[in-house]
Amino acid sequence: MNKRSKLLCVWIAVSAVILIAGIVLFALFGFNNALDKPASKTVDVTYNVVVELSDEYKNTLSDAGENAFSQNGVAYVEKLELTGQADPSNSSQSDFYENGNVFTVRYVFDSSVSTESLQTAAQSIRDAASGFASGADVDVMVHTLELQDMNASLWRAAVAVAVGAVVALIYVAVRFGIGSALTGLAAAFHDGLLTLAFFAVTRIPVYAFAPYLYAAVAMAASLVLWLVRCMKLRDNAKDPAFSALAAGEAVAEACKATDKTVLILSGTALVILAVCAACMFSGGAAMLLACALVPVAAAMYSSMLFAPALHVHVKGAFDKLKAKRARYSGKKRAAREE
Repeated sequence: MNKRSKLLCVWIAVSAVILIAGIVLFALFGFNNALDKPASKTVDVTYNVVVELSDEYKNTLSDAGENAFSQNGVAYVEKLELTGQADPSNSSQSDFYENGNVFTVRYVFDSSVSTESLQTAAQSIRDAASGFASGADVDVMVHTLELQDMNASLWRAAVAVAVGAVVALIYVAVRFGIGSALTGLAAAFHDGLLTLAFFAVTRIPVYAFAPYLYAAVAMAASLVLWLVRCMKLRDNAKDPAFSALAAGEAVAEACKATDKTVLILSGTALVILAVCAACMFSGGAAMLLACALVPVAAAMYSSMLFAPALHVHVKGAFDKLKAKRARYSGKKRAAREE
């Protein structure tokens, strides 16, 4: 038994601690979906002026909004003063691009506030603004931002991952044997669950869909790296000098020949993701790319340590079955010859 297989209990213990902690924290708190914008409704009062708008008019326009909301029995939870224009379905100040003569006062309301009340208040603000001789072009819009129902998406993602895993299992089983397929499948699910547990434990802010996307990435990366090992194991099995080796020695030789390739592939992916995330500087895209380092790192850990150690035992079990079948076939053949 080689060093990798001897340390299998260590890798199982490490993974088990992370997975158990992840399950507990996920059950209690879920993922930290801090990047998701809460469901809300907004009233945007946008005015476009050629010259800077006077403070007096700004205050008058603000008072008109306050009065309109008060008269309609609604209260906002946040008031933002923004410069520039943006997609009205977004409610973050960072979504606005610079445009020096376009200003927006955004009133953010709870999603439970009646849309009809907000529409009535918006019309009151328009009526009030039309009576001001300010030279400003005032536009008042009501928008609704709803949370996406993730249940249907998650089920589709789960089915897609399951189908992909079955297809990968069949492919690996046909080309490299059932033992290699079982090891690859175990490693892939291990990496996916490990990725989910990592985000549950560390509480890194993510979008609602992100942990499941990263789990799928971890599973895909794990299978790709394991295929590198499988190809070398198959090639070695064709060589009489390697085919007679014990399971531990055969896996050790294959890993020795492919460690560099696995490190280059996973290391290159990590560097590309890190550089792309750094080039984004900030924002949701940068966070998505930075967090994508986690599934690639999980797949690299699994391919270098967990999967080879597990495959020593899997290959050993299948080699024993193969030898047993060979002995049984030999006895039957000998009996027929007698």
